[in-house]
Amino acid sequence: MYGLDINFLKDRPEYKKDVPKPKPKAGPAIQDPKPIFIGVGSALALNCVVFGALLYLGNVNSNLEEDLAEKNAELSKLNAEVKDIEAIKTKAKTFEEEADALATVFNDIKPWSALLGELGSLMPSGVKVARIEQKEQKGAAPPPPAAGQEAPPPPKATTILSLSGIANSYGEVNDFLLLLDRSPFFEEGQTKLLSATKKANPARLELKSSQSGLAPQLPELPQVVEYRIETSLNSRGASDLLPQLKERGAIGLVDRIETLKEKGVI
Repeated sequence: MYGLDINFLKDRPEYKKDVPKPKPKAGPAIQDPKPIFIGVGSALALNCVVFGALLYLGNVNSNLEEDLAEKNAELSKLNAEVKDIEAIKTKAKTFEEEADALATVFNDIKPWSALLGELGSLMPSGVKVARIEQKEQKGAAPPPPAAGQEAPPPPKATTILSLSGIANSYGEVNDFLLLLDRSPFFEEGQTKLLSATKKANPARLELKSSQSGLAPQLPELPQVVEYRIETSLNSRGASDLLPQLKERGAIGLVDRIETLKEKGVI
């Protein structure tokens, strides 16, 4: 048989030996704390710099937004002023066009009173005008404009006068023809004689009542020349004929044109 031999001596107090306790591991010894303080200070300083920069940028951004708002307000005001100026320019252009049209109307006028006065001053003593006819002749159409160019204005119509009457001789008709061609109211080189023929004098001699029973033989009047002349009004404006118009009595038209000249319209 086997016997159970258990040693309980270790459990007795008198047999317990002092078991050494494990020594704690030694950590790094802090010999100088300055690097820690420097690191902490640097971090704090960096944070302060970043915070200051953010604060400064925020202030700058706020100022820029205020400036932008002011500039936008000024821009809106300027845009409104630009619109007002454009409206004024449009009105001014309209007024200029109306003034030009008015000036053109007055400048194209040649009063019949002045024309008749001119004809009366040009007629030799033996020439009489019995009839005056007026007609308008359109000018030739201008060629079409090239690409990118404005279309030219339509040509003005030419006013043609046809004069018919009688004269004592061919020489007087010829003198009348030359004087018309030289007149500033008519186009030079456009005056021509259409016809000139001899005919019996339409005038008749009559005697007053006489107590004598014998009727004397009345002489026959010499023949006259019946003519027909065609001429064209000058294309020059009335502003170029002010002395002649004033001389022929067109004072009203002269005053209007002189007023337009003073205002710079003509």
